[in-house]
Amino acid sequence: MDLHAHLAAFCSVAEHGSLTRSAAALGVATSALSRQLAALEHEAQARLFHRTGRGVVLTDLGRRVLPRAKSLLAEADALMAELRGEYASPSGTVDIGVVPAVRPLVAQLCARLQKEYPRIRLRAHEGFSGQVEEWVTAGRLDFGLFNRYGRGSVRGADALLRSPMVVVGRKGLPVLKAKEVSFRQLADVPMAIPIRPNALLAAIEAAAQRYKLEMKFVFESGSEAIIMDSIANAGLCTVVPQHVAVRDYGAARFSWATLVEPRMTQVTWMAQTNARPVTPASRIVAQLARELAPALASAETGQSRLGR
Repeated sequence: MDLHAHLAAFCSVAEHGSLTRSAAALGVATSALSRQLAALEHEAQARLFHRTGRGVVLTDLGRRVLPRAKSLLAEADALMAELRGEYASPSGTVDIGVVPAVRPLVAQLCARLQKEYPRIRLRAHEGFSGQVEEWVTAGRLDFGLFNRYGRGSVRGADALLRSPMVVVGRKGLPVLKAKEVSFRQLADVPMAIPIRPNALLAAIEAAAQRYKLEMKFVFESGSEAIIMDSIANAGLCTVVPQHVAVRDYGAARFSWATLVEPRMTQVTWMAQTNARPVTPASRIVAQLARELAPALASAETGQSRLGR
């Protein structure tokens, strides 16, 4: 049995959810792909897919072994790349996860890769911090950039950016007339927040519990754009890092004030997954992210402090 080919067929069908679409992507006949899957299932003595009228779906066993199959394929590809001397000109696909606050980093990564490493393909997945951390743990990403708000470090991760948190709202709101706003002043302010799980929301709720305050969370969304619309049109406030306020919330429509008592600082961390091998391509993209993050933040505001 050609294990590499059979695992590649398994992963491709799992990604496309259809033998026909997968066969077209791989450039093979559907019948040949079906035989490869049948041989793999015969060797495993178990079903990896349920066949349906609309395609195929993974069985419980298929879902469990898919991350390991992807990891084995990536490791085999990395070994062959090394044997072929491709470290001088690495290739491959790198999956990264980013929080909205560092979204512009992706464009800069693309530009550097096109110029210096054109054989590396980048796939970016946007989500809030809790989602990105889950994706890293599950092996859906090579590495992810996510936020934390405590003073402790994150094991195995690099701190790329630190930025103070500010309260943002529509211009003219009384709570934002001063340059600083205390946490207690937010108790009666209607707030828009990201959907759970979210590191910022967890930090705000922990502070509210410590100060024995009841926050007025009236709106939740998984979209940064929708939250921004609610701030502009519904008279709500939200909490964002200062560099995001400078970049996204223009002075013509919005005001912001530094959150104090207690002050909160957002730290953006970069962590690589343990469920995938570190390939030459993923190593290069991670290094470029380390190089580009400080320049990105300093371009948005000179008041953000970078590094550890």
